[in-house]
Amino acid sequence: MVNFDQEIGEGGAFANASLIERVIKELTSGAMPPPEASSLTEADRDAAIKEMRMQLQRLVESLPVKAAPASRLNRFQYNYTVRDLFRLDRDIFLLSEKLMDRDSAYLQVIGQEHADRRIADQVRVLTSSAVGRVGMRGVKAFPKDLRAEHGFDNQADQLTLSPLLLDSFFNLSVSILESPDFNSTSVGVWEEFFADPGLGEDLEMNVRERLRPFLTIAFRQKVESEILERYTNYALESISSCGSFTDGMKKVAAATLSSPLFLYRTSAESTENSCYALASKLSYFLWGSCPDAAVLELASTGELRDQKVLDETVDRMLCDPRVVRFLDSFPVQWLQLENVLAATPNPKLSPLYSLIPDQPAGLHMLLEPLILFDMVFVENRPISELLSPEFAYQSSFLQNWYLSDLKPDAVDEVLIQKTNAERERERLKWKQIIAQTQIEINAMMDLVKEGLGKDRDDWVDSSNLKPYAAWEFDHDLMDRVGALDLQAHGDVTFNNGSVQLSHSFLQSEPLADDFVEKSFEVRFSLDELDQPGGGLMTMQGPRGLFDSIVIGERQNRHWISGSNGFRRTEDFLGSFAEMVTTEPIHLVMTYEANGETKLYRNGVPYGKPFNKGREPFPKKESTILFGLRHLPAGGNRYLSVSIDQAKLYDRVLTPKEVHDAYQFGSTYLSNDEMKKVLSEKEIAQFQSLRKQLVEASNRLVDIPEDISVEQVQKDNQRSFEERIAALIRQRDFQRVKISDPRYGGIMTNAAVLTMTSGPDRTHPVARGVWIAEVIYNDPPSPPPNDIPPLSESEDQSNLTIREQFSIHRENPSCAGCHNQLDPLGFALENYDVTGRWRTHYANGRPIDSSGNLFERNIFETVGEFKKNLVSNEEQFAQAFAEHLMRYALGRDLSPKDRVEARELVLQLEAERYPLRDIIKSIIQSKSFTN
Repeated sequence: MVNFDQEIGEGGAFANASLIERVIKELTSGAMPPPEASSLTEADRDAAIKEMRMQLQRLVESLPVKAAPASRLNRFQYNYTVRDLFRLDRDIFLLSEKLMDRDSAYLQVIGQEHADRRIADQVRVLTSSAVGRVGMRGVKAFPKDLRAEHGFDNQADQLTLSPLLLDSFFNLSVSILESPDFNSTSVGVWEEFFADPGLGEDLEMNVRERLRPFLTIAFRQKVESEILERYTNYALESISSCGSFTDGMKKVAAATLSSPLFLYRTSAESTENSCYALASKLSYFLWGSCPDAAVLELASTGELRDQKVLDETVDRMLCDPRVVRFLDSFPVQWLQLENVLAATPNPKLSPLYSLIPDQPAGLHMLLEPLILFDMVFVENRPISELLSPEFAYQSSFLQNWYLSDLKPDAVDEVLIQKTNAERERERLKWKQIIAQTQIEINAMMDLVKEGLGKDRDDWVDSSNLKPYAAWEFDHDLMDRVGALDLQAHGDVTFNNGSVQLSHSFLQSEPLADDFVEKSFEVRFSLDELDQPGGGLMTMQGPRGLFDSIVIGERQNRHWISGSNGFRRTEDFLGSFAEMVTTEPIHLVMTYEANGETKLYRNGVPYGKPFNKGREPFPKKESTILFGLRHLPAGGNRYLSVSIDQAKLYDRVLTPKEVHDAYQFGSTYLSNDEMKKVLSEKEIAQFQSLRKQLVEASNRLVDIPEDISVEQVQKDNQRSFEERIAALIRQRDFQRVKISDPRYGGIMTNAAVLTMTSGPDRTHPVARGVWIAEVIYNDPPSPPPNDIPPLSESEDQSNLTIREQFSIHRENPSCAGCHNQLDPLGFALENYDVTGRWRTHYANGRPIDSSGNLFERNIFETVGEFKKNLVSNEEQFAQAFAEHLMRYALGRDLSPKDRVEARELVLQLEAERYPLRDIIKSIIQSKSFTN
């Protein structure tokens, strides 16, 4: 509590600069005076703020500039300092702090001399974690540095050096120089520093002259003679002990990387060193690395202190490709985007977010605000465009995420039913034609059989299609037919001309011939399959070797199978659902002389032939089995099948023979036989009937299966998910004009909205805190420990979150912060846990995003909220400048720093605070240059 009745003067409340700052912020935010007190008019409020600022200005003028503390290199700076020192072509270790990879030509425009710099309309970027970048072999990074308040990892007071970390630096420096990736190809300074000068050179002078520029860059200051001599002597000793110039120089380079002069940036102790300190400030601010030779040369002469030279140097550095490191570091930490990596939306509520398990959508989403920052930086746009941009860069995925319903194509069930009905009518038509044609064919065949006087009831073929073993399954199952006996094992029954094998199997006597150049044929119906796998027809050799035509549910298919290491081919053929049918299925498997095996289903080839070489199934050691589940003993446990006919041919059937066997069943008549009974006209009629039967059968087969609504839904969902996954993997982002204020900007993008939500619901307080910290640099105090959590009990399930918060605010301890944070957080409540727009909660209640900003800017929608933020852009500009100054200085800001930051940005008010100009102003400040 501040007592305004207290005298304002020496020793009074307003002699405390921090307290004055607090009062100004409270007045600006509308938190003062409190609601229970009398309110201020706009004029009184503005007058009070103006008076406070003047008092603060007078007070800080007498305060000294805060000294710059010694600061250790963080991981980001260490990596790039080593890279630049040796001109390495890669990172030394995996740099997880870097979240975005750009195409090489992405930022070329920053080096253009003319003022009209503009990024291309289409850029290619990718989340660094998805690139799979790795560092140098054998090099292990030291742990990530602690983050200070607001997320910056370059704050000196956090960059401590424990004995354990110091030891890690020693080991790291050695591992870099000893890495196999540290060689003449990857190291740009190899020839000038590591390459052997050869005979005839003054070794000591050569080493000294190599070390002087190397140490100057490594230590970022003029190298004292004593230090130079110490490193020269160490190098000479190392070269002598190693017996190699290159190895000796690697030792001295490793020692350099372990030196406190390398690891630490220290404040200046003299005017001369102050220029070097300024050079380091510049380079680590803009490049995240050591100054180059040109900047160090200006520091050595003192010219860097000249304002014109400093401005020219800053312009050059801002146009150098190394400035991309500033873009890789500052916006990520300022916007706290690494929190996206920890976001875990509930997969049941947001299944598409984690569609690619190792590449969640958040990794793609975070690219949007980073490219926006790049655009505002490169094109030197007003920083208000970070809040409400005229343009943004979005991918096809993001445009779908924001603007589409993210649902697969709808299924037209009426059309499907109509189509299926048409197909069924077509099937019935051709089935009737087939049945009638078959009756006519059978009638003519009966005439021929009667005329020939032969019994054509068994399955006997012409000389072109003659088996050496065939089984007709009649009532006497044990009758010997052809060359084999069939022995029944288990429950084998006969029904309507078919053998039924239910949890049983048939096995032949040993074969009389080797099983080479043979064919299997079987006609069957599948009744049941309790569990995966059942051998319909199996060729069994010695030692349990076998090949089978298998019926199984593996991937809902049936296939040709092999076992015991011989054949593992899985040529999947037709769906299992097609097999469970009353329609007989005709299968043929042929064994070629060269070991190639083919499978035919219903007269046509199925799958690809495969060749396993000649696998011997020798005579007297091989048998044929029907309905076998597995070997050895156990028989058929799960397969229930009806087998109508089966044959074993002593040769390989041709495709035409297979087709004819399927098409005409068990009876085959040659033309000579038909001529003995039928007239030429009758034969022509018979041939015409056969042709008609084939054509009708083909037409029937060609009719597509009925469309399943469920399957179409699954197919649409799979196709939709594949399309979304492909969009997530895309690298192209397009420049789009933002016409809808709901989208675009650092607040209303999917990345920030996702990371400020929980798995199941949005968190208005978290979003409000983020805005307070990032946009206004005014983080709230941590809540007291006794603050109860927001109740989410079932009796409140029909309440909106705003209504639940109103109950929460009844606690006086909660009300203070919530009155400031809630308007900020609820302004974004129309965005769900992954940043998608919504108008109602899951319980059907409408969403209310209205509020009051700074107790004087009323808004109803997020568009009006963003508009109010832009109308108060001076406040955002000062907060942004404070964030930037803190990052640039690597320390917390004093009231004097913040007053100077405000003065600097006010000078840019007419231009609406361009980003690059703010950076230049920070560098020109006394806080930076002192």
